[in-house]
Amino acid sequence: MSTFLFSNLAIKAVATAVPAQVHTFDPNSRRAARFSKQMGIEQVHISLTEQTSLDLGYVALKDALAHVGWAPDELDLLVFNTQSPDLRGGVGNSHLLHKYLKLKESCAVFDLTVGCAALPYLLSVVGSLACCASNITKIAILSGDTKWMQYQSPEDIKLSPVQLSGEGTGVMLLERVSAAPPLKIELYAQGQGYLYLFNLPSLKNSWQRSEDYVLPDGAHWHVGPLDNRNYMNGMAIHEFVTGKICDQLKSYFTQVDLATFDYFAFHQANGQILSALCTKLGLAPERMLSSLKHYGNTSGASVLVTLSANADKLNDGAHIFSASYGMGLAWGFIEFTLPPHAVLPVSTTELCLTEHQLKPVPPPSAQPTPPAQPTQPALSAKAAPL
Repeated sequence: MSTFLFSNLAIKAVATAVPAQVHTFDPNSRRAARFSKQMGIEQVHISLTEQTSLDLGYVALKDALAHVGWAPDELDLLVFNTQSPDLRGGVGNSHLLHKYLKLKESCAVFDLTVGCAALPYLLSVVGSLACCASNITKIAILSGDTKWMQYQSPEDIKLSPVQLSGEGTGVMLLERVSAAPPLKIELYAQGQGYLYLFNLPSLKNSWQRSEDYVLPDGAHWHVGPLDNRNYMNGMAIHEFVTGKICDQLKSYFTQVDLATFDYFAFHQANGQILSALCTKLGLAPERMLSSLKHYGNTSGASVLVTLSANADKLNDGAHIFSASYGMGLAWGFIEFTLPPHAVLPVSTTELCLTEHQLKPVPPPSAQPTPPAQPTQPALSAKAAPL
């Protein structure tokens, strides 16, 4: 366990953006009805137009900056957590935001890939950097992922009867000040969790061409050659969160007065997990903020999406306890205070930045015929040069 305690980092704003497209589940489908009851999800926002976490983050960040009255070039540090960046090979979403928002050269930017445990890791990193660098005052952290690329086409998305994962990107603006409400963070990690949640077509498996694999946890998995979906052992994840994470939370709560927290904002894994945690921890359901019903599991953005989805409850400010977790690769707990009117409602957008998108060359038959060049009159033998 690593513990961080900051008393000079003030939260200024929280904003989130999701795709405008809404995927609702067929109310006449027994499978969809059963899924909705178990998972607590009735719809998700998912792009049909190749929007990415960068596009959503651009909108959310501009909303947050406008809310606090900061110009983009006032930012000193920007960190973007995503497992689905627009480009790879060292070009992070943070770098592309630097370009699109015209941030100053002295603004440090980089990406993280923590996944569902994003928020405590992001806060611990930027808080530590702000303590060490005197020129870091205004900070933006972003977290978001998109899932549409796991489908072969928009039609496949529309035909999917149920979906656990929604898309969205969340933003939190922070400012280093002389004194602020305490921000406490605890971080944990357990590398063996990769056995139950990872993406198979990764660098280590680039030359593999089989459709059937024996996975590291011994499971057999059939996957098509173009399939880019994550492998997830749902039962193992459920047992990990409701077992180990729950036991740690029980231990943590013996040291704090739960009455001091106005609300609890946990990672929105699924309805079964959240219900089990509420029961085992003795938390009143009305104090557990949720965004599952309308947004689904939004990965590393889920805590920020949840705050925005409940912005009306947080208008007067609130003392929050948050827990972020995945399969045990990383997880963490946070105690933080939101000032009044800091949280913006969820924004929907159709924006799709395409300047850095590669454009296919049209086939020869579709290419325009070049204009005919004027021909030069032939020289007669008499007029030919010597």
